[in-house]
Amino acid sequence: MKKLCVWALAAMMTVGATGAMADHLDDIKAKGKLVVGSEVSFAPFEFYFVGEDGKEYEAGFEMELARQIAADIGVELEVSDQQFNGLIPALQNGDVDLVLSGMTATEERKNAVDFSSTYYVGEQPIVVREADLDTYKTAEDLKGKTIGAQLATIQQTIAEEQFPDSELLLLPTVPTLLMELLNGNIEGVVCSKIVATSYMNIYPGLAFSEVPVESNKNGVGVAVAKGDENATLLAAVNETVERVVADGTYDGRKGLRAKCRAAQGAGRGAVSAKSSSVRAVRRKPGRLFSRLWG
Repeated sequence: MKKLCVWALAAMMTVGATGAMADHLDDIKAKGKLVVGSEVSFAPFEFYFVGEDGKEYEAGFEMELARQIAADIGVELEVSDQQFNGLIPALQNGDVDLVLSGMTATEERKNAVDFSSTYYVGEQPIVVREADLDTYKTAEDLKGKTIGAQLATIQQTIAEEQFPDSELLLLPTVPTLLMELLNGNIEGVVCSKIVATSYMNIYPGLAFSEVPVESNKNGVGVAVAKGDENATLLAAVNETVERVVADGTYDGRKGLRAKCRAAQGAGRGAVSAKSSSVRAVRRKPGRLFSRLWG
């Protein structure tokens, strides 16, 4: 009986030690770096900024937020640039610690990962060529026409559900989609308004159409892998997010978003639209796939 008690106590101590070792935040501190997954071609959330020294840097208000989170934890930041549809799998596999990539906290995604407090809610209009503003004003005007959306995103979901009679071209990055639009290969792009506004500074001749679009009201947050071992990491992320939102660091006139917009517009550098040479997926809406990973 005494031996059984000793074994039981030893087992409990082992479980307790294992639980303590499994804390992800402690692991990050031990490594000395926070690895953040992002698709870095989604200005002004994240983009490559060419500085005066000719080098490329990850910029954008989510990159600034990521740096703040890393600083609050007391570690260095490492950004892992990946295709958007691979970010949640990378998070689940432990390849990255967090995801900051303009990711909307949809109910489907919440089944796969946890999210921090919301720090951005935006509109998702349809971008058209400026010359076609009078041509495309309703969903009916786009019937039988090809519109574009970023592969595996909330914009793809909107296109599939709200424009079922349009053809859909899916590409991995927004800049590539806008170039397709400018080249006359598609007639519109479902895109985050703040993102489209940023790229309109680079690609003149685009405008927001009057086509009604119902936007998802779920906000953008930091994605964290599920599991008790990530509870303290999520709490640390929320502490930073809620603080910078509340004190105006994030959204004030001199906040992170304003600073990044100013950097884009002042001509102090250039946005480098990096993208992978991934084949486009052209198909009819209605056959939903990969919606979870948008």
